[in-house]
Amino acid sequence: MFVAIGLVPQNEPFENLISLDERGYVASDERCLTNASGIFVAGDCRTKRIRQVSTAIADGAVAALAACDYLDA
Repeated sequence: MFVAIGLVPQNEPFENLISLDERGYVASDERCLTNASGIFVAGDCRTKRIRQVSTAIADGAVAALAACDYLDA
């Protein structure tokens, strides 16, 4: 059983920094990149099909590696 505690993202404070989709989720790709250089996103606040703890944890690892690549460049 999965209990949904909300489906409305709280991303409004960032709408002037990064692109949000029509539902308010951060627009990103599977590499957790946003449209702004150096800003990465992970978890249920980003665009994705499945919103579960396990996918949010994986997003964190992906975003961390993307940030490392960004810093190394």
